[in-house]
Amino acid sequence: MLQDRGKIKWTALMLPEHVERLRSWQAEDSLRVRREPDEQQLEEWNYIIAAAMETHQPVTITHWQSGQPETEELHIHCLEPEKSRLRVMTHNGVARILSFSDIEIVCEI
Repeated sequence: MLQDRGKIKWTALMLPEHVERLRSWQAEDSLRVRREPDEQQLEEWNYIIAAAMETHQPVTITHWQSGQPETEELHIHCLEPEKSRLRVMTHNGVARILSFSDIEIVCEI
């Protein structure tokens, strides 16, 4: 009868360089890829942003920062379509500028 030892039989064949490369591949696989919004999403976001500006309600925005998505609850201060950016305020009162190209998801609260 054949007894399989699982990973034990491969440990002798793995060089430290191989292990390091496998770990870096695993880290690369965990990175998310930014999705480009389609026209329907852009139209929906436009409606949500306009309603939030009119009612002064916060919205949840997922945007890319340092290669990772970050979700925050923000108040929309001003929309600048000619510069393709959005001016927002955090709960701490800090003003920030988000580029349209960095925004991934806009949701109502």
